[in-house]
Amino acid sequence: MNHMSPTIGILFALGALFGWALGDFSIQRAVRAVGNVHALFYIGILGAVGLLPFVWNEIVPTFSNTGNWPLMAFICLLIFFTALVNFQTLKLGKLSVVMPINGIELVIALLLAAAVGRERYAPLIYGFMLLVALGLILTSVISIKNLKRMRWEKGVAFAFVGAMGLGASDYFIGQSSRVFSPLFTNWLIDAALALGTFIIILKRYKPAGLLHDLQRHFNIIASQSLLDNLAWISFAYSATYIPIGIASAVSEGYLALGAMLGVLINKERLRPHQYLGIGITIFGVLALSLLTAS
Repeated sequence: MNHMSPTIGILFALGALFGWALGDFSIQRAVRAVGNVHALFYIGILGAVGLLPFVWNEIVPTFSNTGNWPLMAFICLLIFFTALVNFQTLKLGKLSVVMPINGIELVIALLLAAAVGRERYAPLIYGFMLLVALGLILTSVISIKNLKRMRWEKGVAFAFVGAMGLGASDYFIGQSSRVFSPLFTNWLIDAALALGTFIIILKRYKPAGLLHDLQRHFNIIASQSLLDNLAWISFAYSATYIPIGIASAVSEGYLALGAMLGVLINKERLRPHQYLGIGITIFGVLALSLLTAS
């Protein structure tokens, strides 16, 4: 782990926060326009091609070591499955409802960081992590008296499954970025996403449809692909400067920002306690940023 100033790690985590919020907003539009598999292919192919010049020298040495294969294979499968589920969540659900449910992502990432990575934090840090989790819970609950209805919201079931996958992804991408490099980790994942989705496209769709998508929805495809890649690269770098749990806690503010985008741009409605949850989340993230950087 890099022991340079944690301020750099916090800045990267904040970059992931904004990248994921804006990226998921764009992904929702992309999956509704071109479908889950096609949207994921564009993200993968952009990263695989765009990052290739920066990781070229790492590919042969890394793959030559067979001891790296289990970790690389696990990460690729985990991200592939999680991305498809998460994209289905965004396709079906309201941004302001399904995004905050991804707060489970923070809990999973912190548990893995503490149990597997043996990361330990000051009591005050744990307190603000819990505050962020509370804010995310408040934002995700439509009504305390009407939880049954919330469970039947479109996309909620996928959101819970996807959130658990995202939490595991946060931790293992952070670990992989320390074992290899942040750019190689992201290139590997993008290459796997591009290859996996292209195989599905060959079997279930017509490859010519990709060109048709680009002609009709280029701006949406470009924005979601660029933002999502930049967000994951930022998170991977943040995990090399600061503990993975801290990087996850700070970057999780994207859920509150994403919910706000759903309200402000998609005109989705939230209850008063959900606005309170957004405020608590933002306060907790800022506090974590300041405490960790000091």
